[in-house]
Amino acid sequence: MKIFSRIAAVLLATLLPFTACSSADDPDKAGSTPAATPDEAAPRSGTAEAAPGEEIEVKPLAFNASGLLGGTARPRFDDGEAGEVSVVQVGPLDTDQGILLFAFRNNTAEGISHVDWTATARSGGSIAGTGSSQGTIPAQIAPGEVGLSYIFFENAEAIPGNAQYEFAVETSPVDTTSYNTAPLAVTEVNLVGEAIVGSATNATGASTEGPYSVAMYCFEGNDLAWYTSSFTEQDGPIEDGGTATFTVDLYGDKCAKYVIGVGGYFS
Repeated sequence: MKIFSRIAAVLLATLLPFTACSSADDPDKAGSTPAATPDEAAPRSGTAEAAPGEEIEVKPLAFNASGLLGGTARPRFDDGEAGEVSVVQVGPLDTDQGILLFAFRNNTAEGISHVDWTATARSGGSIAGTGSSQGTIPAQIAPGEVGLSYIFFENAEAIPGNAQYEFAVETSPVDTTSYNTAPLAVTEVNLVGEAIVGSATNATGASTEGPYSVAMYCFEGNDLAWYTSSFTEQDGPIEDGGTATFTVDLYGDKCAKYVIGVGGYFS
């Protein structure tokens, strides 16, 4: 039931050790809900301003500070590594689907897009598997903000449960150039029967192109639990202010706390 969409990325690469996350989440109600309301506002430009020669201290933001995601989950994450894009939580390895969920924080002074992760699984000091990410939500991530993604492992069923993971990331700058990743703002989500339906708006100030992927991450308490995805009904150009609608089938699974993100590309 999970649909993967691979997003290529092109710039800065840094090897990142995993840092565990441990904090309690806030209670929320399941069912019909508007997009999650950000606790803190992220810079719209995705860039922190500084005087020449001044070192910028990036403040870690509350989850969904940009307001681009919708849903009922309000997880909290560790601050992450200063000045880096670092992993702040690793979820379970789903050996049936071959995916490892994780969260990361952008503690650089610039917004990032086309965020592409790779990971190496090690057991007993030896490599047990390698994999790469399949896109992130949000599609562009401001300084201090948290993003969600997953690694797809071809041989997930053979990776031991005690494996340790090493992560590396490549990113591009935030802008509206052609084929850069474009986040749509989720404006409505409703749990109806065994599906989540909703809409997202292009508030980027530029025209976007599909396909528009819809990613849903389910949480248990404060922890990533499982993932599924879909696409919007629309796949053509969406002008600034235009909307797209979607349905994410849960296929009988239950999820009281979830977040949904929608992303495409700039024209």
